[in-house]
Amino acid sequence: MVTGVLMSIKVNNIKQLKTLIKIKSRTLKKMSHPNLLMTIFRWQYQLNMRTVFIITALLLSVGLDAQSIRVRSVKKITPADNGSYLLSGVVPGSKLLLVSGSGYTGLSLLDPGSGRLQVITGDNGAGYEPAVTADGLKVFYRSDYYSDNMKYSSVSSFDISTGTKVVLLKKGRDVLPPAVAGNSVLVRSADGTKIEQAGPVLKSGNDGAFLITEDMMPVLYRGSERKPLMPNGDGFYIWASLSPDGTKILYNYRGQGTFICDTDGRVLHDLGRINAPKWFNDRVVIGMDDKDDGHRITSSELVYYSLGGKRRVIFTSTPDRSEMFPFAAGNSRIAFCTDKGEIYMMKVRVR
Repeated sequence: MVTGVLMSIKVNNIKQLKTLIKIKSRTLKKMSHPNLLMTIFRWQYQLNMRTVFIITALLLSVGLDAQSIRVRSVKKITPADNGSYLLSGVVPGSKLLLVSGSGYTGLSLLDPGSGRLQVITGDNGAGYEPAVTADGLKVFYRSDYYSDNMKYSSVSSFDISTGTKVVLLKKGRDVLPPAVAGNSVLVRSADGTKIEQAGPVLKSGNDGAFLITEDMMPVLYRGSERKPLMPNGDGFYIWASLSPDGTKILYNYRGQGTFICDTDGRVLHDLGRINAPKWFNDRVVIGMDDKDDGHRITSSELVYYSLGGKRRVIFTSTPDRSEMFPFAAGNSRIAFCTDKGEIYMMKVRVR
């Protein structure tokens, strides 16, 4: 495509034409941005400025649109108690991880460097989809318990710096996991919906927009608007999340595959088989390709999808380790766990 566009550029003489013919698409894609810009400056002596401008725009679009992930290193994290854990999330702006016990019982902070654990709670269900504010200061979680053969839930916040806990919802029915947008939190139960500000107001793409799953269907809350979405029609939707810039919605539909739609429900991408999908950034999605025999996980590799390149890539190959439930831990790290309760941190290169 790049070569075709370059060949369509108007040239003024044979020398310019020969210069353009020498440009190969595969060579351009391998160049780093500094090398591309230096190449453009050299072309200024052979091409007119209009040509240089068009080539510059073309090269920048090639470099910024498609992204790929390459693994640099993988390190196992050993918790101080040598226990087995599920990975439940990450804390923005820090290296801290959120981990939980079997069946999502309890919730703790794990320092990957030292292995130190800070227990947040031992409540049942607290490790299922906890949420963290954008400033990385507060964790919100749901706790489940039973009374008179009925399930009730509460929602609490935990201040990472002080260890202070605050109950936002003491006892409710049909309570959904809390959702965070910026430093605001949305709590939804059978009694209704409430939004609380948990820190300074942030100006970001998805600040003020919440995405939760109600009755197995993604629902977008923005201001006073509640917008149910069924981009693939009737059926159940899981693993739904809003992109960092607030313009796209990631979800899995009926176990048939993972998709991305816009905030009006128009399907933009079919990602194929990617389970437990998460946004790595606005242009890359990560997840797992797991297989089982009906009783247990037999294998699982990590996979990414590039929105710009529109391609799905399995980027690990570890027959002796089932890598599951990845989370982006900054712009160059991915945390994940295994079916054996091990926690790992992976350093990656995104290009």
